[in-house]
Amino acid sequence: MSFHSSFISSARRLPNGNTLIDEGQNGRIFQVTPSGRIVWEYVSPYFGRTLIGSREIRSNWVFRALPVPYDWVPDGTMRSERAVAELDPAQFRVPS
Repeated sequence: MSFHSSFISSARRLPNGNTLIDEGQNGRIFQVTPSGRIVWEYVSPYFGRTLIGSREIRSNWVFRALPVPYDWVPDGTMRSERAVAELDPAQFRVPS
């Protein structure tokens, strides 16, 4: 598994031994087991405008991810979960 975020990123070990990773530059938050298997991931679909020097870009950056217990989510909040498909490194290609 490979990922990179040169800024606004973090990682923290969770009580169950997994690691919560915030790849902030790419708007991605995910959790991995000690063996490196991805348990779940979220990529922010929300884009905004930001400045890099004098150049304006669109970005889905996320600043920080913090774990909270599932029961902290208010009753009635919509939830959607689906299994994360394992990628075959021999078949996976990043669009150019």
